[in-house]
Amino acid sequence: MAQTVLTMGNRLQELSIKEFARAAAVSIASVHRFCKKLDLEGYKELKVELARSLAARADDAAAVDINFPFGPGDQATTIVPRMRSLYTATLRDTCEMLDEESLAYAARLLGGARQIVIFTQSHNLHPAQMFRDRLVSIGRDAQCRGDSEWQLRRALALGPQDVAVMISYSGLAPGIDDRLEVLSARHVPTVYIGTPDARRRHPGLDAYLLVADHEHLQNRITQFASHIAVQFVLDALFSCMFADSYDTSTAFLKASLPYMSLLGRNPS
Repeated sequence: MAQTVLTMGNRLQELSIKEFARAAAVSIASVHRFCKKLDLEGYKELKVELARSLAARADDAAAVDINFPFGPGDQATTIVPRMRSLYTATLRDTCEMLDEESLAYAARLLGGARQIVIFTQSHNLHPAQMFRDRLVSIGRDAQCRGDSEWQLRRALALGPQDVAVMISYSGLAPGIDDRLEVLSARHVPTVYIGTPDARRRHPGLDAYLLVADHEHLQNRITQFASHIAVQFVLDALFSCMFADSYDTSTAFLKASLPYMSLLGRNPS
């Protein structure tokens, strides 16, 4: 229902509660429960809150162009607040997109995996490798490389006891269909990180962690928003994993500290 609300946007104002229930494929009673879960009195208040949210987002959009947040002649005094607005809007929209139950489920999947393999390319490779390093820092068997042949061979070697994390903002990354086909054939639980459009392109996976989708795929200076959105989701996923096994993760970190620093050790 939340995803239906976000997808409809202002069009929701034109729908009765019965029409919205039909669009979301739920009962009217489910809509009432959904509103209560959001601490709203009912469907009318949901419309009001959505209108306020969209108005705030429009203000942010007017304040900064996510694809071109600065222009010729701009100085630090204007660039810094615009980048701050870009980050704020991106994180807010990603938090709205990100389903907390899906995040918790993905964390449990990764927490119980024999090994975790992260599949991504291009600019997402850096946050993915940071995520891998953090997993290794708490004793998890995690792997991530960018070359296509390695990724395909790793997919072929995985099984149901492992977990794959697929990161593609648009779902259009080269070779993604082949990798997902192999993972599906080998019954590998797969967590996908990307936009709602990417989810529609690749249905049927185990968990989807959605990110804000306002960045143009080509007409932009660089991947400011998508990079931040993916980084935030990976940080949230790692935090949930750590919290699920807090004592074990903390113990591993403490045990590894003497080996991670030369301070106090004999240089020889």
